Amino acid sequence: MSDARGPGGALPPRPALAEMLRAFLWIGLASFGGGRAAYFQEALVLRRRWFPVDEFLEALALSQVLPGPVVGNLAAILGYRLRGWAGAALAVACLTLPGAILILALGSLYFHGLPTALVGPVGRGVSAASVGIAVAATVKLRGGVREVPEYAIAALVFVAFGLLHWPIHWALAAGLPPALLLAWWRQA
Repeated sequence: MSDARGPGGALPPRPALAEMLRAFLWIGLASFGGGRAAYFQEALVLRRRWFPVDEFLEALALSQVLPGPVVGNLAAILGYRLRGWAGAALAVACLTLPGAILILALGSLYFHGLPTALVGPVGRGVSAASVGIAVAATVKLRGGVREVPEYAIAALVFVAFGLLHWPIHWALAAGLPPALLLAWWRQA
């Protein structure tokens, strides 16, 4: 693993736990769904410069192959790299507690009289927002829309799975040959 040295060779400042609390709590309060990685990147890499981009992407890749939720893994890895086990525990707690409290409050409202006519539209709105955030986060993490072939493959899988309602394994299988061909072409 690489150390946290930036482009000038200097280590980024090691934040105090109180600073970490504010940063990770804001991520936990302001983000949801697949867009959380973009919030991590914005808050910890771009704004506070606690991590260089390559170290953040390494942590993101590692968090995706570990068992469990990706954002929880990412919070634990980044928190650990900043302040050890205390940082990891703090980061995971700040990420999960706001959402858990919100879900408990909404569940309580639902079971104590929230009009059911609101539940469907609110759920569809949150789902649409979550998909939009996930797409925007992917584009942002990739550095923009420069790799058109990759996005075309993603669109193919989206159409197969989302619009044509193919089983996920068939949709992914449809995207695999063009992805392999693209990788082979770029290596040549």
